[in-house]
Amino acid sequence: MKVAIVGASGFVGSTLAERLRNRADLEVVPCIHSTGSAGQIARLGISLTPLNLLDRDSVARTVRGCTHVVNCSRGDDEVMLKGLRNLLKACRSARVRRLVHLSSVAVYGDPPSPDSATEDGRAEPDPGSYGWVKLAQDRMVAEAAAAGLPATILCPPNISGVQSGYIEVIVGALLRGELALLEGGRSPCNLVDVRNLAHAIELALVSGPADGRRMLLTDDDPATWHDVVDSLSPLVGNVPISGISRDDLVRLIAAPETPRISLKKSVLHLVSSDVRAALRKDPLWAKVDAALRGGARLLGIRAEDRLRLAVEGPTRVLRGDRAPALNIRLCAQQLRGVVHRCDRARRELGYRPLYTFQQSMAAFRRWYAVFHAWDTPAAPLLKAL
Repeated sequence: MKVAIVGASGFVGSTLAERLRNRADLEVVPCIHSTGSAGQIARLGISLTPLNLLDRDSVARTVRGCTHVVNCSRGDDEVMLKGLRNLLKACRSARVRRLVHLSSVAVYGDPPSPDSATEDGRAEPDPGSYGWVKLAQDRMVAEAAAAGLPATILCPPNISGVQSGYIEVIVGALLRGELALLEGGRSPCNLVDVRNLAHAIELALVSGPADGRRMLLTDDDPATWHDVVDSLSPLVGNVPISGISRDDLVRLIAAPETPRISLKKSVLHLVSSDVRAALRKDPLWAKVDAALRGGARLLGIRAEDRLRLAVEGPTRVLRGDRAPALNIRLCAQQLRGVVHRCDRARRELGYRPLYTFQQSMAAFRRWYAVFHAWDTPAAPLLKAL
């Protein structure tokens, strides 16, 4: 078995590569877009394969000779849609035995519909959102499966465990006072440890359905936001955590009103220092700006100051005791309210999580403490910074 991991330099891809490299019965082909983020996987001593998903010839060369392909890639919309189309075409041409594609629970919308506890729930993401792009990918994979490419779609929520960027964001929000708990933190927080996800991918390479159906993947160990915050308390200490009502949270995340059109504000914006700095990159506008500034100086310093005040406005000084702004995007996730179940993965894939929620969070705490030097004499200073 020869397994190409597309997006091998990412969080999931590098964890999967590390897991599979110890198997004597398969060859791992880690495919990366660039070396800039490949530090984690480079330490494994595996030869890395550069891959540009937008280059059809590059994709075809990389997939040729591989029996299995795992798609963990991320990028802009063009990479995720056109790049996946190139990958699917290459897989079909190379007669790949199984494609494992990573989707996301974001396909069910944000917040998701109540029936999305199972895979058969309504997939209704907002147009143009990340979930909308992932849903388009799912449909492309399902179409390829219907056309003869054996394919499995795994659908994880936010990913936890060692090096989890998502859990790091929560830690940072707690330390800065940017996280408020909705209704005491009773809302579910769906997670899957990265090692559990890698284990599921390994299973999907050789077992389970290959008809392009979606399978939810979680730790199968329901946790609440209160559980998450409580498990991170050894890292953040007794930081005060505010509460927030559902109505207040809904108001905070509501779309802001469109500002009224103002000719005066538009003119002042055009002559602001930021816009003039950008325009000065053009030689002609640089000369015009220099002439205008020279003319302003001829008026005298008081007139120049009045003109600057009219354009820039008074300097704003923030109060030192001002309450920190909430991380609205993170707080809004508490409105999702659905516990996604992985019954199908258990039944059809033979998936059994290797790590519980508590084990996953303990592993994250150990890694975080070491990585951020939390267990050194410099820890108090680092926390203050």
